[in-house]
Amino acid sequence: MPNTSIIVCGQKFDVGTRVILWNENGGLNGYDTSKHVIKVNDRKSGKTTNIVVKGKRYSKRNWRKNPNLKQLQGIVTQFFMHHSGLYRARDTFNVLHNQRRLSVHFILDDNGVIYQTLDLKEKSWHGGSNNPMSVGIEIDSRAHASRFTDAYDEVHCKKYKVLPRRKRIDYVQKRWTMGYEYNDKQYEALIKLAIILKEVFPKMGDMLFPVKNNRIMKHVISSPKKHCGLICHYNNSSSKNDPIAFDHYRLQVGIALKNSKQRSTWLKIDTWEDRQIWLKALDYRPGIVDGIPGNRTIDAVREFQDDAGLLPDGIWGKKTEYMMDLITKERRVR
Repeated sequence: MPNTSIIVCGQKFDVGTRVILWNENGGLNGYDTSKHVIKVNDRKSGKTTNIVVKGKRYSKRNWRKNPNLKQLQGIVTQFFMHHSGLYRARDTFNVLHNQRRLSVHFILDDNGVIYQTLDLKEKSWHGGSNNPMSVGIEIDSRAHASRFTDAYDEVHCKKYKVLPRRKRIDYVQKRWTMGYEYNDKQYEALIKLAIILKEVFPKMGDMLFPVKNNRIMKHVISSPKKHCGLICHYNNSSSKNDPIAFDHYRLQVGIALKNSKQRSTWLKIDTWEDRQIWLKALDYRPGIVDGIPGNRTIDAVREFQDDAGLLPDGIWGKKTEYMMDLITKERRVR
């Protein structure tokens, strides 16, 4: 039978979805200390030099000896999210382990398979000062839709054997950026994994992202090491913006309800009738809900845009849809 368990201090915990361990055939071994030689091009001189990457890519969690499970439960407080920027787990591992001399506990492949590269007793090198208290995961995605505009077109999906993805605008580190959504298989596996991590590590609390004024914070937070629960790379570093276009509420609700099939919480506004309904629900006055963007509806859009800090031009674009999604999210996911 295929393995469905993760390893914590040598003990197995069943997640209920496919997990490939570092010591399995086809596994990604974070304990590998073999030498890798990579070629690096110097931009100024144009010369190519060889850099040798070797040795451990992990260390111990503030202990001289390996902690037992009870001790580890007193240390680990965070489930730390990254996007990989790549299509598949094997490529992600190659870049982290063999080129950058970094590590992460889990890599979530495009097909929803979880790769565990290290026992969670180890401190993987993925999140800087948050490493000692966190469990790290890289979620495979090309991520930057503005940079890789055709990354999930038919040609690339066929070449890399990945599922198609939609583009979605996001507001991270106080900047607008276009990203690729993650797929249903990834969310289902991620929710199952997070549910078990919450049970194994009580100090992760209710498994929530950092929040201020009822909104999830997508920028650096004060004292990121003190946060307990879910955390993103952009919460502990101003130079990071991962994971882009992530459905935070889908994960939180899925964990709370123990429902890996939790549907997307992204707001779908495909018609003007939908937009009129939501404008009316927010106490704007779009007039009759008839699906026709008349003067009163456009005036309501302008008023909403002005209140949301956008240019009040009356044009329903990606930024307007993002702000509508953000403002109505709490109401729709309760």
